[in-house]
Amino acid sequence: KATTSFAYLWEGACRLCSLVMFLRKALLVAALAAPAAAFAPTGSFGGLQLRSSHASAMLPATPSLRAPSCSAGSLQMGELAEKFGHLRGADVEPCDKAVKRFYELFAKPVPFVFRTATNEILYMSHLDLVNARFNYDIFWALGFYSTYDLFFAALDEGVRANLFKSLVGALKLDKDVVKGDAEKVLEWAKGKTEADVVAAINGEDSSEVGQALANAKSNKDFLYTRNFGAGLIKLMQVVGVEPNSETSKRWAEAIGFGSKTSALTGMSMSKFEADVGIFLSSVEKMQEVMQLYADVEAREKKKVAEKLAEKAAKAAEEASAQAEMAQ
Repeated sequence: KATTSFAYLWEGACRLCSLVMFLRKALLVAALAAPAAAFAPTGSFGGLQLRSSHASAMLPATPSLRAPSCSAGSLQMGELAEKFGHLRGADVEPCDKAVKRFYELFAKPVPFVFRTATNEILYMSHLDLVNARFNYDIFWALGFYSTYDLFFAALDEGVRANLFKSLVGALKLDKDVVKGDAEKVLEWAKGKTEADVVAAINGEDSSEVGQALANAKSNKDFLYTRNFGAGLIKLMQVVGVEPNSETSKRWAEAIGFGSKTSALTGMSMSKFEADVGIFLSSVEKMQEVMQLYADVEAREKKKVAEKLAEKAAKAAEEASAQAEMAQ
């Protein structure tokens, strides 16, 4: 009887473990599918961009399960079905393929403190690219590069360059175009003010950057992504606007990003405002991570230096001993 009872208990425990594992996987999938799930915090340094505006990154895909925040005239479910219904059942490349490509290109382990950031950038960007509503623009690229530039600032330049090349390659994008587009935005933003940005949003700037800003407001099909939001945050910093709750609300209203009320907090805000909040908290965390990495690197270099010094001292002693014997 004791053996039978133990068997029942063991079977029950195994079933419970299986249920827990299933729920964890389900939560992970839900998190990846959500529009704000895979955001790596954006940085205040360097903001470059991906593919040029003529190269749309719209890939065959089923309508995204995400509910992106759009400009004032966002699409309704009926319109989505009419516009993208023909893609139902189409093959969509899963995230793990992009991750596999990255590690094949990078060809070495990512330093442990940067693995989460690497995976989040890949997941988030891949989900954007396979969304039927997604169209590449230079602000999406700006956000992508700015995120990379901050997150991996502590790495050696050679490793950083290889990492960027591998990230872009894993997403089947062109690193040179990404960088070139980014530089367009940064160059445009030099000497600009917040008023200049608002004017561009309202269609008063005919440049490529100005048109990208105006499109976010006027195009009812526009898909807001966290990379796009990261690009706006970088633009804020370049034109001298501190990203915070007040300024993010002002910019969201200027572009026409819709607000939603949280069931948990009762607060109403746009996804861009929420992303700015994540950015502010993430910068502090990233600084802690970089400090940790710097400390680890310093300890490792010290150990290597000590070992080399020991070997040198030992070699000197042996050489001295051999010289004495030779005499």
